[in-house]
Amino acid sequence: MAAMSEKNKDAEIERLKIAAATSEKSKDAEIKRLKIAAAMSDAEIKGLKAQLELEKQNRWWKMQSQQNARSAEIEQMRNEICSLVRRLHLPPQVEGETWQYQTNSGEWAEFQDKANKELMLKFQEGQQTCEMTIDGIAYDYDFQVMNQTNKRTKKARSIRFCSNLPHHWGITDADSLKMLLPVNQGNGQDGSDDRICFVTDPAVMSTLEDLLNGSKRRHDGTGCNCLHGRSTFRLVEAYQVKNRELWRRYQRHVRSIVDKHKQHGSQLTGIDPPVGEALTQLAKDIQVDLAGNELLLLHGTREFDLAKEIAREGFDNRIARSGGLYGSGTYFAAQTCKSAQYATNIGMQEKASARLMGTMLVARVAIGDPYYTPQQCQNLTRPPTKKHCTLSNSGQDIRYDSIIAKPGIPNGQSTGVQAHMEFVTFAPEQAYPEYILRFTEE
Repeated sequence: MAAMSEKNKDAEIERLKIAAATSEKSKDAEIKRLKIAAAMSDAEIKGLKAQLELEKQNRWWKMQSQQNARSAEIEQMRNEICSLVRRLHLPPQVEGETWQYQTNSGEWAEFQDKANKELMLKFQEGQQTCEMTIDGIAYDYDFQVMNQTNKRTKKARSIRFCSNLPHHWGITDADSLKMLLPVNQGNGQDGSDDRICFVTDPAVMSTLEDLLNGSKRRHDGTGCNCLHGRSTFRLVEAYQVKNRELWRRYQRHVRSIVDKHKQHGSQLTGIDPPVGEALTQLAKDIQVDLAGNELLLLHGTREFDLAKEIAREGFDNRIARSGGLYGSGTYFAAQTCKSAQYATNIGMQEKASARLMGTMLVARVAIGDPYYTPQQCQNLTRPPTKKHCTLSNSGQDIRYDSIIAKPGIPNGQSTGVQAHMEFVTFAPEQAYPEYILRFTEE
Protein backbone atom coordinates (compact mmCIF):
# COMPACT_ATOMS: atom_id res chain seq x y z
CA MET A 1 0.00 0.00 0.00
CA ALA A 2 2.85 2.27 0.93
CA ALA A 3 4.46 1.57 -2.44
CA MET A 4 1.25 2.29 -4.24
CA SER A 5 0.84 5.52 -2.43
CA GLU A 6 4.36 6.50 -3.35
CA LYS A 7 3.60 5.90 -7.05
CA ASN A 8 0.50 7.92 -6.91
CA LYS A 9 2.40 10.68 -5.29
CA ASP A 10 4.99 10.62 -8.03
CA ALA A 11 2.29 10.56 -10.70
CA GLU A 12 0.58 13.51 -9.11
CA ILE A 13 3.84 15.39 -8.98
CA GLU A 14 4.48 14.55 -12.65
CA ARG A 15 0.98 15.69 -13.55
CA LEU A 16 1.47 18.91 -11.71
CA LYS A 17 4.79 19.45 -13.46
CA ILE A 18 3.12 18.86 -16.81
CA ALA A 19 0.28 21.14 -15.85
CA ALA A 20 2.75 23.74 -14.71
CA ALA A 21 4.63 23.44 -17.97
CA THR A 22 1.42 23.64 -19.93
CA SER A 23 0.34 26.66 -17.94
CA GLU A 24 3.66 28.29 -18.60
CA LYS A 25 3.29 27.65 -22.30
CA SER A 26 -0.24 29.00 -22.22
CA LYS A 27 1.01 32.02 -20.33
CA ASP A 28 3.70 32.60 -22.92
CA ALA A 29 1.16 32.15 -25.70
CA GLU A 30 -1.19 34.59 -24.05
CA ILE A 31 1.59 37.08 -23.56
CA LYS A 32 2.55 36.65 -27.22
CA ARG A 33 -1.09 37.07 -28.28
CA LEU A 34 -1.40 40.17 -26.19
CA LYS A 35 1.77 41.53 -27.68
CA ILE A 36 0.44 40.84 -31.18
CA ALA A 37 -2.85 42.45 -30.20
CA ALA A 38 -0.99 45.45 -28.88
CA ALA A 39 1.01 45.62 -32.07
CA MET A 40 -2.20 45.47 -34.15
CA SER A 41 -3.74 48.28 -32.11
CA ASP A 42 -0.76 50.50 -32.89
CA ALA A 43 -1.21 49.78 -36.58
CA GLU A 44 -4.91 50.42 -36.34
CA ILE A 45 -4.24 53.66 -34.54
CA LYS A 46 -1.81 54.67 -37.25
CA GLY A 47 -4.35 53.65 -39.88
CA LEU A 48 -7.04 55.59 -38.10
CA LYS A 49 -4.78 58.62 -37.90
CA ALA A 50 -4.03 58.30 -41.61
CA GLN A 51 -7.73 57.96 -42.37
CA LEU A 52 -8.54 61.02 -40.26
CA GLU A 53 -5.80 63.00 -41.99
CA LEU A 54 -7.13 61.95 -45.38
CA GLU A 55 -10.65 62.93 -44.41
CA LYS A 56 -9.33 66.26 -43.15
CA GLN A 57 -7.57 66.87 -46.45
CA ASN A 58 -10.71 65.88 -48.36
CA ARG A 59 -12.77 68.29 -46.31
CA TRP A 60 -10.22 71.07 -46.96
CA TRP A 61 -10.22 70.39 -50.70
CA LYS A 62 -14.01 70.32 -50.72
CA MET A 63 -14.18 73.61 -48.86
CA GLN A 64 -11.55 75.07 -51.20
CA SER A 65 -13.48 73.84 -54.23
CA GLN A 66 -16.70 75.33 -52.88
CA GLN A 67 -14.93 78.60 -52.16
CA ASN A 68 -13.44 78.68 -55.66
CA ALA A 69 -16.84 77.93 -57.15
CA ARG A 70 -18.39 80.71 -55.06
CA SER A 71 -15.63 83.11 -56.10
CA ALA A 72 -16.18 82.18 -59.74
CA GLU A 73 -19.92 82.72 -59.30
CA ILE A 74 -19.33 86.11 -57.69
CA GLU A 75 -16.92 87.06 -60.50
CA GLN A 76 -19.46 85.98 -63.10
CA MET A 77 -22.15 88.06 -61.42
CA ARG A 78 -19.77 91.02 -61.28
CA ASN A 79 -18.98 90.63 -64.99
CA GLU A 80 -22.68 90.38 -65.84
CA ILE A 81 -23.42 93.53 -63.83
CA CYS A 82 -20.53 95.38 -65.50
CA SER A 83 -21.72 94.17 -68.89
CA LEU A 84 -25.25 95.36 -68.13
CA VAL A 85 -23.95 98.76 -67.01
CA ARG A 86 -21.91 99.05 -70.21
CA ARG A 87 -24.94 98.08 -72.29
CA LEU A 88 -27.06 100.72 -70.60
CA HIS A 89 -24.50 103.37 -71.57
CA LEU A 90 -23.91 102.16 -75.10
CA PRO A 91 -25.52 103.70 -78.13
CA PRO A 92 -28.45 101.57 -79.16
CA GLN A 93 -28.15 99.22 -82.08
CA VAL A 94 -30.26 100.49 -84.94
CA GLU A 95 -31.53 99.46 -88.34
CA GLY A 96 -29.33 100.28 -91.27
CA GLU A 97 -26.12 99.23 -89.51
CA THR A 98 -24.96 95.74 -90.47
CA TRP A 99 -21.98 93.42 -90.17
CA GLN A 100 -21.01 91.65 -93.38
CA TYR A 101 -18.65 88.86 -94.43
CA GLN A 102 -16.87 88.29 -97.74
CA THR A 103 -18.08 85.26 -99.69
CA ASN A 104 -15.90 82.91 -101.79
CA SER A 105 -16.81 84.95 -104.87
CA GLY A 106 -15.56 88.14 -103.24
CA GLU A 107 -19.00 89.65 -102.73
CA TRP A 108 -20.22 90.94 -99.36
CA ALA A 109 -23.17 89.31 -97.60
CA GLU A 110 -24.95 90.40 -94.44
CA PHE A 111 -24.91 88.29 -91.30
CA GLN A 112 -28.22 86.93 -90.09
CA ASP A 113 -30.10 89.26 -87.77
CA LYS A 114 -29.22 87.38 -84.58
CA ALA A 115 -25.52 87.16 -85.46
CA ASN A 116 -25.49 90.81 -86.53
CA LYS A 117 -26.93 91.92 -83.19
CA GLU A 118 -24.49 89.76 -81.22
CA LEU A 119 -21.47 91.05 -83.16
CA MET A 120 -22.66 94.61 -82.65
CA LEU A 121 -23.07 94.07 -78.92
CA LYS A 122 -19.66 92.42 -78.46
CA PHE A 123 -17.94 95.21 -80.37
CA GLN A 124 -19.76 97.91 -78.41
CA GLU A 125 -18.70 96.21 -75.17
CA GLY A 126 -15.09 96.79 -76.23
CA GLN A 127 -14.17 93.15 -76.93
CA GLN A 128 -11.29 92.83 -79.40
CA THR A 129 -11.95 89.14 -80.06
CA CYS A 130 -14.91 86.86 -79.48
CA GLU A 131 -16.36 83.44 -80.26
CA MET A 132 -19.74 82.78 -81.85
CA THR A 133 -21.64 79.80 -83.19
CA ILE A 134 -23.74 80.27 -86.32
CA ASP A 135 -25.85 77.41 -87.65
CA GLY A 136 -23.91 74.98 -85.48
CA ILE A 137 -20.49 76.15 -86.73
CA ALA A 138 -18.08 77.77 -84.27
CA TYR A 139 -16.13 80.85 -85.36
CA ASP A 140 -13.48 83.14 -83.90
CA TYR A 141 -13.84 86.87 -84.62
CA ASP A 142 -11.05 89.43 -84.49
CA PHE A 143 -12.19 93.06 -84.62
CA GLN A 144 -8.61 94.35 -84.94
CA VAL A 145 -7.82 92.58 -88.20
CA MET A 146 -11.53 92.31 -89.11
CA ASN A 147 -11.79 88.63 -89.94
CA GLN A 148 -13.78 85.50 -89.13
CA THR A 149 -12.07 82.11 -88.68
CA ASN A 150 -13.77 78.72 -88.73
CA LYS A 151 -12.52 76.99 -85.57
CA ARG A 152 -12.55 73.53 -87.19
CA THR A 153 -11.27 74.19 -90.72
CA LYS A 154 -9.23 77.32 -89.86
CA LYS A 155 -10.62 79.01 -92.98
CA ALA A 156 -10.59 82.80 -92.58
CA ARG A 157 -12.90 85.38 -94.16
CA SER A 158 -12.81 89.16 -94.08
CA ILE A 159 -15.59 90.98 -92.26
CA ARG A 160 -16.64 94.63 -92.30
CA PHE A 161 -19.10 97.05 -90.72
CA CYS A 162 -21.54 98.91 -92.97
CA SER A 163 -22.93 102.03 -91.29
CA ASN A 164 -25.23 103.40 -94.02
CA LEU A 165 -24.73 106.93 -92.70
CA PRO A 166 -25.43 109.91 -95.01
CA HIS A 167 -22.87 110.15 -97.78
CA HIS A 168 -22.35 113.89 -97.30
CA TRP A 169 -21.01 113.24 -93.78
CA GLY A 170 -17.87 111.91 -95.45
CA ILE A 171 -17.44 109.18 -92.81
CA THR A 172 -15.96 105.83 -93.80
CA ASP A 173 -17.35 102.61 -92.35
CA ALA A 174 -14.09 102.13 -90.46
CA ASP A 175 -14.38 105.59 -88.91
CA SER A 176 -18.04 105.04 -88.09
CA LEU A 177 -17.05 102.10 -85.88
CA LYS A 178 -15.48 104.60 -83.50
CA MET A 179 -18.90 106.16 -83.02
CA LEU A 180 -20.09 102.88 -81.50
CA LEU A 181 -17.38 102.62 -78.84
CA PRO A 182 -17.69 103.90 -75.26
CA VAL A 183 -15.99 107.26 -74.69
CA ASN A 184 -13.05 105.71 -72.79
CA GLN A 185 -12.23 103.29 -75.62
CA GLY A 186 -11.05 105.74 -78.22
CA ASN A 187 -14.03 107.21 -80.05
CA GLY A 188 -12.21 110.48 -80.52
CA GLN A 189 -13.96 112.56 -77.86
CA ASP A 190 -11.38 114.55 -75.91
CA GLY A 191 -13.56 117.24 -74.39
CA SER A 192 -14.70 118.49 -77.81
CA ASP A 193 -17.83 117.13 -79.42
CA ASP A 194 -17.07 115.22 -82.61
CA ARG A 195 -20.78 115.26 -83.49
CA ILE A 196 -20.47 118.98 -84.27
CA CYS A 197 -17.83 119.41 -86.98
CA PHE A 198 -16.33 122.74 -87.99
CA VAL A 199 -16.69 123.24 -91.75
CA THR A 200 -13.38 124.07 -93.47
CA ASP A 201 -14.23 123.26 -97.10
CA PRO A 202 -14.50 126.60 -99.01
CA ALA A 203 -16.94 125.06 -101.50
CA VAL A 204 -19.33 124.01 -98.72
CA MET A 205 -19.03 127.43 -97.08
CA SER A 206 -19.85 129.11 -100.40
CA THR A 207 -22.89 126.84 -100.92
CA LEU A 208 -24.24 127.60 -97.46
CA GLU A 209 -23.77 131.37 -97.85
CA ASP A 210 -25.57 131.19 -101.21
CA LEU A 211 -28.35 129.30 -99.42
CA LEU A 212 -28.80 132.16 -96.94
CA ASN A 213 -28.99 134.80 -99.65
CA GLY A 214 -30.92 132.63 -102.11
CA SER A 215 -33.71 131.91 -99.62
CA LYS A 216 -34.78 135.49 -98.92
CA ARG A 217 -37.49 135.64 -101.59
CA ARG A 218 -41.06 134.44 -101.16
CA HIS A 219 -42.43 131.34 -102.84
CA ASP A 220 -43.70 133.46 -105.74
CA GLY A 221 -40.30 135.04 -106.32
CA THR A 222 -41.14 138.44 -104.89
CA GLY A 223 -38.87 140.12 -102.39
CA CYS A 224 -39.73 140.52 -98.74
CA ASN A 225 -39.92 144.00 -97.22
CA CYS A 226 -39.25 142.87 -93.63
CA LEU A 227 -36.17 143.99 -91.66
CA HIS A 228 -34.01 141.11 -92.87
CA GLY A 229 -35.50 140.80 -96.35
CA ARG A 230 -33.15 143.42 -97.78
CA SER A 231 -30.01 142.11 -96.04
CA THR A 232 -26.94 140.56 -97.57
CA PHE A 233 -25.96 137.63 -95.38
CA ARG A 234 -22.30 136.91 -94.68
CA LEU A 235 -21.47 133.44 -93.39
CA VAL A 236 -18.83 133.70 -90.67
CA GLU A 237 -18.58 130.05 -89.68
CA ALA A 238 -20.51 126.82 -90.15
CA TYR A 239 -20.74 123.46 -88.41
CA GLN A 240 -21.97 120.18 -89.80
CA VAL A 241 -23.90 117.90 -87.43
CA LYS A 242 -22.95 114.20 -87.55
CA ASN A 243 -25.01 112.73 -84.74
CA ARG A 244 -25.59 109.01 -85.23
CA GLU A 245 -28.26 108.67 -82.52
CA LEU A 246 -30.29 111.65 -83.74
CA TRP A 247 -30.01 110.49 -87.34
CA ARG A 248 -31.29 107.00 -86.58
CA ARG A 249 -34.09 108.40 -84.44
CA TYR A 250 -35.11 110.67 -87.30
CA GLN A 251 -34.98 107.76 -89.78
CA ARG A 252 -37.29 105.67 -87.61
CA HIS A 253 -39.81 108.53 -87.44
CA VAL A 254 -39.76 109.02 -91.20
CA ARG A 255 -40.37 105.31 -91.64
CA SER A 256 -43.27 105.42 -89.16
CA ILE A 257 -44.91 108.21 -91.17
CA VAL A 258 -44.59 106.21 -94.38
CA ASP A 259 -45.96 103.05 -92.73
CA LYS A 260 -48.91 104.93 -91.24
CA HIS A 261 -50.02 106.29 -94.60
CA LYS A 262 -49.58 102.92 -96.30
CA GLN A 263 -51.73 101.30 -93.62
CA HIS A 264 -54.53 103.81 -94.07
CA GLY A 265 -54.24 104.03 -97.83
CA SER A 266 -53.57 107.78 -97.88
CA GLN A 267 -51.47 109.39 -100.57
CA LEU A 268 -49.02 112.23 -99.93
CA THR A 269 -49.24 115.23 -102.21
CA GLY A 270 -46.50 117.78 -102.78
CA ILE A 271 -46.10 120.84 -100.57
CA ASP A 272 -48.04 123.79 -101.92
CA PRO A 273 -46.50 126.21 -102.58
CA PRO A 274 -43.09 124.53 -102.94
CA VAL A 275 -40.05 125.87 -101.11
CA GLY A 276 -37.46 128.00 -102.91
CA GLU A 277 -34.86 126.77 -105.38
CA ALA A 278 -31.83 127.24 -103.10
CA LEU A 279 -33.24 124.97 -100.37
CA THR A 280 -34.52 122.49 -102.94
CA GLN A 281 -31.15 122.20 -104.67
CA LEU A 282 -29.22 121.59 -101.45
CA ALA A 283 -31.89 119.08 -100.44
CA LYS A 284 -31.26 117.16 -103.66
CA ASP A 285 -27.49 117.30 -103.11
CA ILE A 286 -27.78 115.62 -99.70
CA GLN A 287 -30.48 113.18 -100.85
CA VAL A 288 -33.49 114.55 -98.97
CA ASP A 289 -36.62 112.62 -99.96
CA LEU A 290 -38.60 115.46 -101.48
CA ALA A 291 -41.13 113.05 -103.00
CA GLY A 292 -41.95 111.84 -99.49
CA ASN A 293 -42.49 115.44 -98.29
CA GLU A 294 -39.16 115.58 -96.53
CA LEU A 295 -37.89 119.18 -96.76
CA LEU A 296 -34.80 121.20 -95.98
CA LEU A 297 -35.88 124.20 -93.86
CA LEU A 298 -34.46 126.92 -91.60
CA HIS A 299 -34.72 127.49 -87.85
CA GLY A 300 -33.37 130.58 -86.07
CA THR A 301 -32.12 130.29 -82.49
CA ARG A 302 -31.06 133.16 -80.25
CA GLU A 303 -27.87 131.56 -78.90
CA PHE A 304 -25.04 129.49 -80.35
CA ASP A 305 -25.00 127.27 -77.23
CA LEU A 306 -28.67 126.49 -77.76
CA ALA A 307 -27.95 125.49 -81.36
CA LYS A 308 -25.21 123.13 -80.13
CA GLU A 309 -27.63 121.64 -77.63
CA ILE A 310 -30.07 120.97 -80.48
CA ALA A 311 -27.23 119.33 -82.42
CA ARG A 312 -26.55 117.02 -79.48
CA GLU A 313 -30.09 116.28 -78.31
CA GLY A 314 -32.38 117.28 -81.17
CA PHE A 315 -35.27 119.70 -81.49
CA ASP A 316 -37.66 119.54 -78.57
CA ASN A 317 -41.11 121.08 -78.87
CA ARG A 318 -41.69 120.38 -75.14
CA ILE A 319 -39.63 123.47 -74.32
CA ALA A 320 -41.04 125.56 -77.16
CA ARG A 321 -42.08 129.05 -76.20
CA SER A 322 -45.78 129.44 -75.51
CA GLY A 323 -47.90 131.79 -77.58
CA GLY A 324 -46.96 130.46 -81.02
CA LEU A 325 -49.65 131.34 -83.53
CA TYR A 326 -49.98 127.78 -84.76
CA GLY A 327 -49.54 125.66 -81.65
CA SER A 328 -46.87 124.62 -79.16
CA GLY A 329 -44.48 123.04 -81.62
CA THR A 330 -41.11 123.61 -83.28
CA TYR A 331 -41.25 126.26 -86.00
CA PHE A 332 -39.36 126.22 -89.31
CA ALA A 333 -39.36 128.57 -92.28
CA ALA A 334 -38.43 128.45 -95.94
CA GLN A 335 -37.23 132.08 -95.92
CA THR A 336 -34.00 133.31 -94.38
CA CYS A 337 -35.52 136.63 -93.37
CA LYS A 338 -38.17 134.90 -91.23
CA SER A 339 -35.69 132.68 -89.36
CA ALA A 340 -33.33 135.64 -88.92
CA GLN A 341 -35.99 137.27 -86.70
CA TYR A 342 -35.19 134.59 -84.08
CA ALA A 343 -31.44 134.26 -84.75
CA THR A 344 -30.48 136.69 -81.95
CA ASN A 345 -32.10 137.96 -78.78
CA ILE A 346 -33.09 141.16 -80.58
CA GLY A 347 -33.65 139.80 -84.07
CA MET A 348 -37.04 141.46 -84.32
CA GLN A 349 -35.45 144.90 -83.96
CA GLU A 350 -31.87 144.61 -85.24
CA LYS A 351 -29.85 142.77 -87.85
CA ALA A 352 -27.10 140.33 -86.90
CA SER A 353 -23.67 141.95 -86.70
CA ALA A 354 -20.08 141.22 -85.70
CA ARG A 355 -21.06 142.38 -82.20
CA LEU A 356 -24.04 140.01 -82.07
CA MET A 357 -23.82 137.25 -84.65
CA GLY A 358 -26.95 135.41 -85.75
CA THR A 359 -27.35 131.65 -85.40
CA MET A 360 -29.49 129.60 -87.74
CA LEU A 361 -29.93 125.87 -88.30
CA VAL A 362 -30.49 124.17 -91.62
CA ALA A 363 -32.71 121.19 -90.79
CA ARG A 364 -34.10 118.15 -92.53
CA VAL A 365 -37.80 118.01 -91.62
CA ALA A 366 -40.32 115.18 -92.15
CA ILE A 367 -43.44 117.18 -93.04
CA GLY A 368 -45.44 114.12 -94.12
CA ASP A 369 -49.12 114.91 -94.66
CA PRO A 370 -49.51 118.53 -93.47
CA TYR A 371 -52.59 120.34 -92.22
CA TYR A 372 -52.89 123.70 -94.01
CA THR A 373 -54.39 125.83 -91.29
CA PRO A 374 -56.80 128.56 -92.46
CA GLN A 375 -56.12 130.70 -89.38
CA GLN A 376 -54.17 130.87 -86.16
CA CYS A 377 -54.54 127.87 -83.82
CA GLN A 378 -52.54 128.69 -80.71
CA ASN A 379 -54.03 126.02 -78.46
CA LEU A 380 -52.88 123.03 -80.50
CA THR A 381 -50.30 120.70 -78.96
CA ARG A 382 -50.39 118.28 -81.92
CA PRO A 383 -51.80 118.31 -85.45
CA PRO A 384 -55.55 117.79 -85.88
CA THR A 385 -57.11 114.60 -87.24
CA LYS A 386 -58.49 113.91 -90.68
CA LYS A 387 -60.63 111.20 -92.28
CA HIS A 388 -59.62 108.93 -95.12
CA CYS A 389 -62.05 106.62 -96.89
CA THR A 390 -60.50 103.68 -98.75
CA LEU A 391 -61.65 100.21 -99.71
CA SER A 392 -59.90 98.71 -96.70
CA ASN A 393 -60.28 101.47 -94.13
CA SER A 394 -63.48 103.47 -94.21
CA GLY A 395 -63.88 106.57 -92.14
CA GLN A 396 -60.83 105.97 -89.97
CA ASP A 397 -59.52 108.99 -88.14
CA ILE A 398 -55.80 109.52 -88.50
CA ARG A 399 -53.75 112.52 -87.56
CA TYR A 400 -51.95 114.96 -89.81
CA ASP A 401 -48.17 114.95 -89.42
CA SER A 402 -47.52 118.71 -89.23
CA ILE A 403 -49.05 122.15 -89.74
CA ILE A 404 -48.30 124.64 -92.50
CA ALA A 405 -49.30 128.31 -92.35
CA LYS A 406 -49.38 129.72 -95.87
CA PRO A 407 -48.70 133.38 -96.61
CA GLY A 408 -51.90 135.41 -96.78
CA ILE A 409 -54.02 133.62 -94.18
CA PRO A 410 -55.43 135.77 -91.32
CA ASN A 411 -53.14 135.51 -88.31
CA GLY A 412 -54.84 137.84 -85.82
CA GLN A 413 -51.79 140.10 -85.61
CA SER A 414 -51.42 143.79 -86.36
CA THR A 415 -50.35 142.99 -89.93
CA GLY A 416 -53.59 141.07 -90.37
CA VAL A 417 -52.20 138.26 -92.54
CA GLN A 418 -49.35 135.75 -92.53
CA ALA A 419 -46.33 137.18 -94.35
CA HIS A 420 -44.04 134.13 -94.49
CA MET A 421 -44.64 130.42 -94.95
CA GLU A 422 -44.15 128.56 -91.65
CA PHE A 423 -43.97 124.84 -90.83
CA VAL A 424 -44.75 123.43 -87.37
CA THR A 425 -43.84 119.97 -86.07
CA PHE A 426 -44.82 118.42 -82.75
CA ALA A 427 -42.46 115.44 -82.32
CA PRO A 428 -38.80 115.89 -81.27
CA GLU A 429 -37.67 113.18 -83.70
CA GLN A 430 -39.42 114.81 -86.67
CA ALA A 431 -36.45 116.98 -87.65
CA TYR A 432 -32.69 116.49 -87.94
CA PRO A 433 -30.24 119.45 -87.68
CA GLU A 434 -27.88 119.29 -90.67
CA TYR A 435 -25.87 122.51 -90.24
CA ILE A 436 -25.36 125.33 -87.76
CA LEU A 437 -24.70 128.68 -89.46
CA ARG A 438 -23.18 131.75 -87.79
CA PHE A 439 -23.70 134.92 -89.81
CA THR A 440 -23.79 138.69 -89.99
CA GLU A 441 -25.94 140.97 -92.15
CA GLU A 442 -25.16 143.97 -94.26
